[in-house]
Amino acid sequence: MKKILFIFTALLLSQNTSLGQSNIKLENYFGDLRARHIGPAVMSGRINDMENHPTDPKIIYAGAAGGGVWKSNDAGTTFNPIFDEYCQSIGAIEIDPNDPDNTIYVGTGETWPRNSVSVGDGLYKSNDGGNNWEKIGFEKSERIANIIVNPTNSKEIIVGVLGALWSDSEERGVFKTTDGGVTWKKILYVNQSTGCADLAINPKDPNIIYASMWEFRRTGWSFNSGGNNSALYKSIDGGENWEKIHNGFPEGKLGRLAIAVANSNPEVVYTVIEAEKDEKKGLYKSTDAGNSWEQMNNDFGITVRPFYFSRIAVDPKDENIIIKGGLSGSISKDGGKTFKDLGFMHSDIHDVIFDINNSDILYVGTDGGVYRSWNKGTTMEIVENLPLSQFYHISIDNDTPYNVYGGLQDNGSWYGPSFAPGGITAKEWNPVGQGDGFRVLRHPTKNIIYSEMQGAENVWRYDVDNNLVKTIQPLAVSGYKDYRFNWNAPIATSSIKPDRLYIGSQYLHKSEDMGDGWEIISPDLTTNDPKKQNQENSGGLSMDNSGAENHTTIFTIAESPLNENIIWVGTDDGNIQVTTDGGKTWANTISNVAGVPANTWVYHIEASSHDSKTAYAVFDGHTSGDMAAYAYKTTDLGKTWKNIIPAKDVNGFVRNIQEDYVNPNLLF
Repeated sequence: MKKILFIFTALLLSQNTSLGQSNIKLENYFGDLRARHIGPAVMSGRINDMENHPTDPKIIYAGAAGGGVWKSNDAGTTFNPIFDEYCQSIGAIEIDPNDPDNTIYVGTGETWPRNSVSVGDGLYKSNDGGNNWEKIGFEKSERIANIIVNPTNSKEIIVGVLGALWSDSEERGVFKTTDGGVTWKKILYVNQSTGCADLAINPKDPNIIYASMWEFRRTGWSFNSGGNNSALYKSIDGGENWEKIHNGFPEGKLGRLAIAVANSNPEVVYTVIEAEKDEKKGLYKSTDAGNSWEQMNNDFGITVRPFYFSRIAVDPKDENIIIKGGLSGSISKDGGKTFKDLGFMHSDIHDVIFDINNSDILYVGTDGGVYRSWNKGTTMEIVENLPLSQFYHISIDNDTPYNVYGGLQDNGSWYGPSFAPGGITAKEWNPVGQGDGFRVLRHPTKNIIYSEMQGAENVWRYDVDNNLVKTIQPLAVSGYKDYRFNWNAPIATSSIKPDRLYIGSQYLHKSEDMGDGWEIISPDLTTNDPKKQNQENSGGLSMDNSGAENHTTIFTIAESPLNENIIWVGTDDGNIQVTTDGGKTWANTISNVAGVPANTWVYHIEASSHDSKTAYAVFDGHTSGDMAAYAYKTTDLGKTWKNIIPAKDVNGFVRNIQEDYVNPNLLF
């Protein structure tokens, strides 16, 4: 029974990361027990792609980075999910213009490849307006950037596949079908590290296709955008032949390129170029269908973070009105010569669509959900019915009813009840942090909450009863190197000494007074590999040192609930360290783990509640392109480790393992 339950929960994890579909059915294990939505609905979450119905302005679709596909039949007043049983990371949505009420395509895998993106598992098609779906290929694509149905022939579809983020892959480039998705032909391919980032067609002649090819690679400690293989291509024969269209482009290597064709005048084409020289980056315009280009603008709002903001939208009725995604979003009404920010809304704008009849009406996809404007972006209002919050971590307390705590991507940290009379409403959820929220933990015995933001830039202690907040992150100590905190830095409490708190950099920090004072109780527990500590050079053609690539750091901390002197630490570069004397001495046990590639991320360690010498560890290798499942158990403080999850039983990498508090043989 132990093995069956563990494999089942690991498969749930693999479905969340979108690697493969399982034949295991929930009802076989939980009967009629169903998950219920408890919130929070105070905020929304990251939107990757938006599309509108070509003839009905009230129908719009939103594809979320981690929340599936949502459809509105009333111009955004309400949304309903239509893709809940499939991969929840969405790259692209396309509506068949010849059968818009029925035929919808969804490409999975987010295409703004930050460090914490999920993975897709292919291309899906619905023939009944989203009620039912079938997969029609691209299982190994990981990320699908664009889908375009020929407006004169529904059997003809082109798909832009960005491909794997962390490794080489053959399933990249531009693909075409002429039989509605039964068979596919690769019509543009560069190499295993260069994928298709954007596609566009001439709306009056769909044989004219533009394709942006992007060379990129992310590791756990760096990101590189750009290279000699990035280029903008054009085909005039439906993809049979291609040529680069770089007349007027900057010299040297190129990075990510966005494309947009003006529907009102297809001779006008826009691209945003990531180039080697800062002064050559920015918006370029062609008035002769890409035969020549002129740089129009290189404002910061246009060039910022091209890997994350590379979407251009052109007013379908006016070739001179352009909107570019970015930190705030920018609009030009003079063909790109000048831009101004869109109205106030959540930061990080990823997509924009215009109402098909009235282009004063806009829908904007952001890291905080969908916003709508009635005056071409001068003012914005949030659509308040898309519960898409992305949790990095959750925890609970022992109250009755128990409370749930968690940190959200770009939407702070929150806590709320698991039950409330009449149902849980937005007012029951309370904020306890800012920025990207991560671990949020309740003090074991007091009404105190700990929370943090990215990279432990701030760690807070919130006294709920007295409504007092104090910043408590460890400060620099003479004689120790600068701290390296992971973007997703670990904090942990102690069930034995309730006021004790831990946080990990490359060192393990311990406080005995709820964070008022700290001591370092370990040496550097990582590999301290200097080749993985050059984050100031990360980004490729556009430097991007946000802290998201901080590496050689502690990632998981577990104090034994049976012996306070036994503390486990796992690092993002593959070490499993243990102390049995409260931090005086440490032993690295990773050499006793067989079958896991060196330096694989130790994602979680679970110290047993039943035996002080027993612990569990899971490894996540996806940041090196390894999608295998790894979970191990020790019963002798790490002297030996046993593989407890044969890879053939599970599809997808594993993020967590939990031991039941009552039955030591029951694992989740």
